[in-house]
Amino acid sequence: MRANIIFHSVSGNLYLIASSIKESLTKAGVDARLYRIDDQDLHLLAADRNDVNEYYEDILSLPIAKNEKLLSADIIMLGIPSVFGMPSAEMKAFLDGTMGLYESRSLEGKYFYPFATSSISYKDSLDAIEAVENWAHLMGLISLDWPPYMHKDGLMMPSRPGEELDIFTSRLASAVKSVLSQL
Repeated sequence: MRANIIFHSVSGNLYLIASSIKESLTKAGVDARLYRIDDQDLHLLAADRNDVNEYYEDILSLPIAKNEKLLSADIIMLGIPSVFGMPSAEMKAFLDGTMGLYESRSLEGKYFYPFATSSISYKDSLDAIEAVENWAHLMGLISLDWPPYMHKDGLMMPSRPGEELDIFTSRLASAVKSVLSQL
C-alpha cells in the first residue's frame, strides 16, 4: 500500500499539511512518501519573506516529483496552492507533463485525493481542487470518497499543524488504509 503525496508549497502551509498526512498514513501502516513540485523561484521568495524561509530548507530536502512517482503509487495525493481558483503554475506544469501517462492510460484505476490552500478564500481552494479533479478524471483515477482538506482562513499555520488537522488526517488515514487494503 503506497501513498505518494505530491505538493507545491510556497509559504509552508501545504508542506505542513502534507507532512501531517504522511505522519498519519505512516501510523496507519501505509507506505507514505513526500515529493515536492519543482519551483525555480522559491529561493527568491525565501529571501524576501520569513514565512517562506521558515520551511525553505525542509521543502528543498524532499525529492522532486516525476511521473514515475505517480506510477509507483496506489493513491496519489496532490497538495495544491490555489491562485485565483486555479492550481499554481508550477502544479499545472507538472500535470501538463503527464500527457504520456494519459495516452497510455497508465494511471487508470489508481486512487486520488486532493488538498488545497488559498490566501484568498475557501471557494478559491474549491475551484482549484475542481480543476485538478478534472485532470484526475481524465487520467482514469478513482477519487477517494472523502472530503478534500482545505486550509480554511488563508492565514499562516503555526509551525505545527493544529489539533483539527491532526484529527482530520487521522480519519483520512483510516479511510485510505481501508480502501487500499482491498487492492
